Amino acid sequence: MNSQSAVVSPATYARRRLVLVLTLALATFGAISFAAGQAQASNQTSVSQTTQFTYVSVHAGDTLWSLADTYAGNVDQRDWIANLVSLNNLASNNLQPGQRLALPLG
Repeated sequence: MNSQSAVVSPATYARRRLVLVLTLALATFGAISFAAGQAQASNQTSVSQTTQFTYVSVHAGDTLWSLADTYAGNVDQRDWIANLVSLNNLASNNLQPGQRLALPLG
């Protein structure tokens, strides 16, 4: 039995490290390029799908339905309320007097 271990020369070690560094650099560049392309495509989509809105301050007794009665126009009130909740990132349907809301235009 010959138990001789393989010894890697310094030149081979340096080449392997160079290949590894270049591979990681290329993978990082590719990931950044992909992410930048996705962000640019996302921005183009959001610019083309702009929603017009106006602001209103909530008064005591106002509800989502009362706002829909006043501002929804010909739009289905349920759809208008869903847009209002989305536009203002509302976590609940509880409105507070003085709260400022962006209202989607009907």
